[in-house]
Amino acid sequence: MNKIILTAVGGNTDETVALVQEPTPTPGADEVLVAVEAAPVNNADLLFAAGWFGVYPQVPNAMGAEGVGRVVAVGAGVSSSLVGERVLVLPTFVQGTWADQVVVPAGNVVPVTGKADPLQLAMLPVNPATAYSLLHDYVELRAGDWVGIDMANSAVGQYVIALAKKAGVNVLAVVRREETVPLVRELGATLVVVDGEDLGDRVAQALDGKQLRLLLEGVGGTEPLEQLARSVEAGGTVVAFSAATGQSPALPLADLIYRGVVLRSFFILNWIRTTPRAELERIYAELAELVEQDVINATVEATYPLAKHQEALAHAARTGRTGKILFVPAGTTR
Repeated sequence: MNKIILTAVGGNTDETVALVQEPTPTPGADEVLVAVEAAPVNNADLLFAAGWFGVYPQVPNAMGAEGVGRVVAVGAGVSSSLVGERVLVLPTFVQGTWADQVVVPAGNVVPVTGKADPLQLAMLPVNPATAYSLLHDYVELRAGDWVGIDMANSAVGQYVIALAKKAGVNVLAVVRREETVPLVRELGATLVVVDGEDLGDRVAQALDGKQLRLLLEGVGGTEPLEQLARSVEAGGTVVAFSAATGQSPALPLADLIYRGVVLRSFFILNWIRTTPRAELERIYAELAELVEQDVINATVEATYPLAKHQEALAHAARTGRTGKILFVPAGTTR
């Protein structure tokens, strides 16, 4: 069995990430053995390798937070009916999905449809679940309401736009580069604004008197949050789901105190830990059905076999990338 491991925290992944061979593992009690079909490379994986994520590596640490595959064996205490089923592997940053096969606690897998594209299913555990929570868990949105999101061309942004469109919710999308505007418009964003000088004025002009009930913030720091907060309604909510700049988000004092704008946050591992199992299964089943119906998807830029892990990680780290990078341990790359 091949798997990718982290051998040291920080530094260049050319030196700290390695492909190793091990005997095929055997599932213990309450565990399953999953043959991995596809596993994404997320920014969180790169941050994890650098020691900058919310979970610190225990080297040697298996790499890969999420993925999809087929159950090929089960341990004592797990129903044999699960064998052959396609399952999502939920992120823990412990088991590691960048592998041919992986042993996972049965509680960390969720059965899903076998009909949908496995590349799209592999990306469900983190970004689509994040988008779902951002739109459902903080503000009760109704058709016709307005949601704003920066980093709108990111994977989370793409899912937010698709899910909001399905619910009849309008999306003000902020992007960093002009060349990403057509993609975001095609996804269904109601309005698209490019970040830059006078962002707040341009957003207010585009909204034409309307205000945001919810603002989803992924950049961090004071910009563009300070500009966008001006268009959040009094008593509205800002949810930080990422921090591309590495800085904590900061609301202007006038918005925070005088207008009562609320700043909250989202972290996928906390969401998975605190969401009841039945609810997790319901949400992931719903998202998988939407993948099968081609309602939600993320752009895939390239796939790689495990043996080309250095190329895959270098590709994933490129600036200006427009799609996701995935490992396909036994599949056809593209």
